[in-house]
Amino acid sequence: MEDKSLQLAPIWKIFPQLFSEKQSDINESAIIQMISEMLVIGDHYYFILNVADGSVQHVAANCLSMHNLENTPVHVQEIVDLIHPDDLPYVMRAEEICHQKIAKQDPEDRKNLKACYCFRMKMNNGKYQLFHHQSIPVLFDEHGKIVSTVNIHTNIDHISKKNSLIAHVIGINNNNSFYQFNLSKKISIGKKPNNPLTTRESDILQYVAKGYSSIQIAELLGISDQTVRVHRKNILKKTQTINSSSLIKYCVEMGWL
Repeated sequence: MEDKSLQLAPIWKIFPQLFSEKQSDINESAIIQMISEMLVIGDHYYFILNVADGSVQHVAANCLSMHNLENTPVHVQEIVDLIHPDDLPYVMRAEEICHQKIAKQDPEDRKNLKACYCFRMKMNNGKYQLFHHQSIPVLFDEHGKIVSTVNIHTNIDHISKKNSLIAHVIGINNNNSFYQFNLSKKISIGKKPNNPLTTRESDILQYVAKGYSSIQIAELLGISDQTVRVHRKNILKKTQTINSSSLIKYCVEMGWL
């Protein structure tokens, strides 16, 4: 974290109890396994960030084609430079508020939390599109400090073109923690919104977000397609949305996907 050219370094330095100065590496197969368990609802790529020096490894090839890069990034600042300049103040605030919350958790709990927020990134045609950012810790030192994270960038411009300016810290691996911060206001919010969906409806929502039809969902869950349709109708009613597109947009903004 000594590289002064890294714009996010000052934010990370605020939390010495959270980030380690050590460096390490991770097997790419472990990354792929982790990502397979995450919901990505659009074109995406991933990379490993070594927090100590800002270097990146295992950058997915899709990153180059999506952003028209000639060479694979070796430092996270090369990826940060793709973010719309107007979004950088929000990104830095989101980094600060998310890691502030994570730093307050017990070292063991930190292993099952991810930070999420959105920003615009420059595409291969020179235009900017909205991306969803997920940062998940993957390596820790002997004191429980984060050594490296896997970062997933998903293009969600087909879902929404407007940044909700809401950041999340969400539990993974059976951790049900949920913290939401509305950064469009000066005061942040850190309480779980009321999710009205039942367990079955939440299961169906995950498949809907992945583009499965009612018949496909029925086969996967071992229920009738008519039952799935009833559940989908109830999901739309509870979320006050009118179709799958508006449902997914709403649930992404609420942090339920």
